Amino acid sequence: MTYEGTINKVLILFALILSSATVTWVVGIDNPALAALMMIAGGVIGFVLVLAIMFMRPTNPEIMMGAYALAEGMFIGGLTLFMEAFYPGISIQAGMGTIGVFGLMFTLYRFRIIQPTKKFVIGVMSAMGGIMLIYLFSFIGSLIGLPVPLLHDSGPIGIGFSLIVVSISALMLIIDFGVIESGVNHGASKNMEWWGAFGLTITLIWVYVEMIRLISKLRSN
Repeated sequence: MTYEGTINKVLILFALILSSATVTWVVGIDNPALAALMMIAGGVIGFVLVLAIMFMRPTNPEIMMGAYALAEGMFIGGLTLFMEAFYPGISIQAGMGTIGVFGLMFTLYRFRIIQPTKKFVIGVMSAMGGIMLIYLFSFIGSLIGLPVPLLHDSGPIGIGFSLIVVSISALMLIIDFGVIESGVNHGASKNMEWWGAFGLTITLIWVYVEMIRLISKLRSN
């Protein structure tokens, strides 16, 4: 496992995401309904593939991870298209925000200001688990007509929640950096480059989605 190899695999995954996102965007210009279907399908397939990859732990995961990247590209492309229709320029704002978060977290990690200690990892993972439970309850509630109040609003509570989620997703990058560095330093096998790239890709997608949610709330006021 090397840094160069891991970076190359991150670039491969993001090239796949960008390609399917572009296709979804182009389709959505003339056929928004089809783009919406592609977005939903991409989100569901991406979620299923993440679970499958995590539980199956394939020795050669590049095919499943590539499929995940294509699925998430459809989701990201559709989400960005529809959000851009309501908030022109939000895709650029969210993209720049994601790049800024990545740069800040990498700088903090590179200069050893924040390190993924055992307590840090437990804390961040616990917070992430809590957020996922809140999202799950919110999803189930919306299906039965009992949505979680104020969570998705553009008021102080909704914005505050989004700020917390963006912060937690940003801190997840520190864990991803630590996993990659540990793998390189300990001479992990070559296929671990895919796992390092996969984890980093998932987190960056999460940061981007939460950045869009946060910006949309701020611009709604």
